Amino acid sequence: MAAVVMVGRLTRYLIARVLLGVLAVSVLLVGLYTLIELVREARALGGGYGPLQMLWYLFQTTPRRVYDIFPFAALIGALMGLGVLAAGNELVAMRAAGFDRRQISLRALLAVALCLVCLVFLSERVIPVLESQARADREAARSGQVYQGEFGSLWLRDGPRTLRLGYSAWLSDDQLEFGELLIYELDQDLMLARILTAERARHDGTRWQLEEVEQWGLEDGAGRQRLAGMELPSGLSPELFAATIARPRLLATSDLLDMLEFLERNELDRLPYQQALWGRIVYPLNVLAMVLVGLPFVFRGSRQQGQGIRLFAGIGLGLMFFVLVRLVDGVTAIVPVPVWVASVMPAALIGLATLLLLRRV
Repeated sequence: MAAVVMVGRLTRYLIARVLLGVLAVSVLLVGLYTLIELVREARALGGGYGPLQMLWYLFQTTPRRVYDIFPFAALIGALMGLGVLAAGNELVAMRAAGFDRRQISLRALLAVALCLVCLVFLSERVIPVLESQARADREAARSGQVYQGEFGSLWLRDGPRTLRLGYSAWLSDDQLEFGELLIYELDQDLMLARILTAERARHDGTRWQLEEVEQWGLEDGAGRQRLAGMELPSGLSPELFAATIARPRLLATSDLLDMLEFLERNELDRLPYQQALWGRIVYPLNVLAMVLVGLPFVFRGSRQQGQGIRLFAGIGLGLMFFVLVRLVDGVTAIVPVPVWVASVMPAALIGLATLLLLRRV
């Protein structure tokens, strides 16, 4: 009974130390990240976009920054927490109490997994809503041409027309696809002249290119018409779309699935959204794999001398793994490898290699 109580206390102590390290590093990195964005946003101040609007934008996008930096915060924080224990010979005491390297590593990973539960909730329920609203609010303050409607729909004011975009697909920096458009057009007297719907649309910087169009004229004798395509002049800038449309990695899983269905139905490139979907699925695995990569260096001796070098080496390997994941994502755009294979492979290989290394240290 006493042994069970001791194991429970050591487990809670170890998890608390790792959580404290992860939390401290997260606060530091998020603060630095926010400072960088503050400087960038300050350059865009002007018109209706003032300091208060800028601070509100930074506040709304804080969860996204937490999500972005967490892999690094988990790696550095976990190694710092365990490094403090190793420097004080507390890991040696734990091993003398019956904890082997595998048990210590599993408890460190458990602490990170507890944080990941919160991060997954943020990425599915909080970040997509706040991010899209923050972008729309910022552009509304800057230009007055954007409004975020219910259920995430985007409304644009383009001269005499008001457009609602049902789908906004980001395929690359210079390629955007829109779907399920609803357009209200006013005449010179600001009276509603006609209503249009379009199944798909593109914007080339100076005009809208609509496909599968239906229009209803409200003048006498006008009726419903169906057209294969139509072009409308536009005064919207490409920069407005680049600043407003959320990138695939910032969407919730349900939204990613909807976008994949829309892209498949219209025979458009699905790769960016497939990568985002599998990136969302393997995000917890990649974070745990990054932490796992650095753990063998914690157990290579427990004296304070040289501990900083070992921790630096562990962090370096973890960052190399992160670069490997990004490199594999880029390769999938060139080499015909299934996206799920490319997404899972780095974490699986690195995790297996690290487990083998843990047995030898």
